[in-house]
Amino acid sequence: MTGKLVVAGSLIFNDKDEVLLLFRKDHQHYETPGGKINDEDCEDPKNRKIEDLKRTAERELYEELGSDIRFEDLQYFTKVEFTIPDGRKAIAHKFVTKLISGKPKINEPEVFSKFDWLPIKDLDKYPVSPDLKLLAPILKSI
Repeated sequence: MTGKLVVAGSLIFNDKDEVLLLFRKDHQHYETPGGKINDEDCEDPKNRKIEDLKRTAERELYEELGSDIRFEDLQYFTKVEFTIPDGRKAIAHKFVTKLISGKPKINEPEVFSKFDWLPIKDLDKYPVSPDLKLLAPILKSI
């Protein structure tokens, strides 16, 4: 264990070079759907694998955006180490996918006020989470 918070999230792209992001009320920034790794997501919680992280990212997609949506299979993209707004160190594992069907909705209105499709090339013009600030240059280059 690293002592760092481990999270998994998804970058959901569309054909317009935009990414779907949720606006988090308490931090006043956009972030990817995602969350903490739970032991029940892992076959062996002491030895987490990419598939365990993928289960977390997929679970979070449905918890945060609704159960009526369908996505392409999540593909591992990268990980980034960052500091979350409350000062804790974290590692975010990111997956990429595309929406296949359904309309996303805010399933956790106590946490998120809205979602938006934001242009990848303009991410630095929006208030985004610390991990997205670090990922923005990589996203612009793909």
